Amino acid sequence: EDTEALPEEGSLGRVRMTTVPQAGQWIRRAGEDVERGSVVLAAGQRLTPQALGLAASIGFASLPVRRRPRVAMLSTGDELVMPGTIAPEAMPPGAIYNSNRFFLRALLLRMGCEVQDLGLVPDRLEATIDGLRAAASQNDLIITTGGVSVGEEDHVKAAVQSLGTLEHWALAIKPGKPFAYGTIARPALEEGGIELCHVCGLPGNPVSSFMTFLLLVRPFLMALLGATQAVPAAVQMTAGFDWPRPDRRREFLRARIGADGRLELFANQGSGVLTSTVWGDGVIDNPGGQAIAAGDTVRFIPFGAWLA
Repeated sequence: EDTEALPEEGSLGRVRMTTVPQAGQWIRRAGEDVERGSVVLAAGQRLTPQALGLAASIGFASLPVRRRPRVAMLSTGDELVMPGTIAPEAMPPGAIYNSNRFFLRALLLRMGCEVQDLGLVPDRLEATIDGLRAAASQNDLIITTGGVSVGEEDHVKAAVQSLGTLEHWALAIKPGKPFAYGTIARPALEEGGIELCHVCGLPGNPVSSFMTFLLLVRPFLMALLGATQAVPAAVQMTAGFDWPRPDRRREFLRARIGADGRLELFANQGSGVLTSTVWGDGVIDNPGGQAIAAGDTVRFIPFGAWLA
């Protein structure tokens, strides 16, 4: 670029150098991008478009990767109605549309999982056992929604215990207290032997189901995929509201970033208010019993960090 053309003399054109080059200037030296013996792509790193280009730049036509997790979905609850089957004005008393099924499937597909949607399971213990047994035979993880609380028709806990082991039940978080985790033994999918199918029982309330997926199921799936960083980091932000009566449990409050750069709180933090997850930019991770006053610094986790 640092030249200018001179009038032609004879058959050869001439150029004049307008700058004096420095020694080594504009020379790409061997090893300036990748040194011999260095780790280029570490195990557990997601293969982004730029990572694929980097692998190709050092001559790799293929890379070893983890296979996609196989995940089965089961919805429990006789009150559930599939959208499109009954018009809103014709819904019977106590019936609700099954919204969990759709956002959970979308979240799983976004993570690259192979999803088997097994639909609705009646509120009967035998039907729940049969559904879990069938799902466990072909999948690495079963996600259920509803049926993990303490009601008369909540059968997921008992069904998991009859087929395997219930490791955890109930967490001190809000929303999302009635979360269950267990395992069911099954024949290995790849070669002989016995493996474990994991079961995550999510609460039936939509916001509780959404949040427990992000907080608990997503990191678990990331671990199955071999990821080294499964939990997004919170950022420090300023509250633009008062929260004088905190719950004793750890709370995840839906909020968004206001025009002044401070966080605004959604008015209704109920576990069935799914509009809060669309309105909000993320959640405030608030320790149990911690009141918040306008101007306080809080821990904020953007939804985008979970959904990237």
